[in-house]
Amino acid sequence: MDEFDTKIAALLEHETAYTAEAYRFVAEAVNYTVDKLPEHRHVSALELLKGARELAIREYGAVACEVMREFGLHTASDVGKVVYLLISINLLSASEEDELTDFDIDFAPVPALCEEDVAIPDAEFHTVID
Repeated sequence: MDEFDTKIAALLEHETAYTAEAYRFVAEAVNYTVDKLPEHRHVSALELLKGARELAIREYGAVACEVMREFGLHTASDVGKVVYLLISINLLSASEEDELTDFDIDFAPVPALCEEDVAIPDAEFHTVID
């Protein structure tokens, strides 16, 4: 077991709202979002949420909404809570200006896929840096 898995296993002993896969997905979404930027920098909550949405659609396609629900990631606040739990175990970092409340916005991780008869968009990353 690597360091990430060891820390997540310890976290799951007392934090049960999210699955191990949720923590892995959010950590991957951070890396995915940062890697898509023209230069390496800190990302905002909204940028991360947009990147996570794109990654979910790319990774899980038509079942992305169901997968996010299985992970426990229903809202932007859920993603924020996972981010801050990852920060608490030193797997992510935050700037001094960052706050958990930055994720208290109306932005579902994959809302279009939760609606019936909605086509999966061919997402472009430019939405993350708009």
